Amino acid sequence: MKKLAYFTSLILFYTIASVLSFIFLFSILSFFEYKFGIDFPFIEIIGNRGKVHVPIFNLGINIPFNYAIIFMWIGMAYYTIYFYAFKEFLNIFLQKKMFETRSLKRLRFFLKLNILPLIYIIFLCFVFFILGKTVSIKEECYIILAHLVVAFLIYLYLDILKKGKFVQEENDLTI
Repeated sequence: MKKLAYFTSLILFYTIASVLSFIFLFSILSFFEYKFGIDFPFIEIIGNRGKVHVPIFNLGINIPFNYAIIFMWIGMAYYTIYFYAFKEFLNIFLQKKMFETRSLKRLRFFLKLNILPLIYIIFLCFVFFILGKTVSIKEECYIILAHLVVAFLIYLYLDILKKGKFVQEENDLTI
């Protein structure tokens, strides 16, 4: 079961990384078509937006030519790193020695990644408050809640690993 979870996370990581690469590549190509008039296949410019047609899935991806694309790239890069850290977290269970410093570092990194969306939303709300605009985070609340639950569970597991590492070091010193 541990191997199945690890391989599932591995497939998920490579899928997310592939989608990010695809979106990044075609958003750059659509920007070049918009600015320089170079015609690329599967890309169509409609007003101030690029539209990428994915024929295999019969899907159309709208690409804005403003700062929203940068936020989309940052979000996709975040989840690529997130699923890489998740894969490394599950890899801990496959190791023979679980209570190592490397495992603790992986868990701390994964914990920080799960707290980052909360910090981002607080920062975003603060910026909107300063600008005098209203912000609605109804949709993001569920994502933030899920990240906080995962962060809490990782924190508990990290505490258990720290105590296990201490017991293992004490056991190694015993003759």
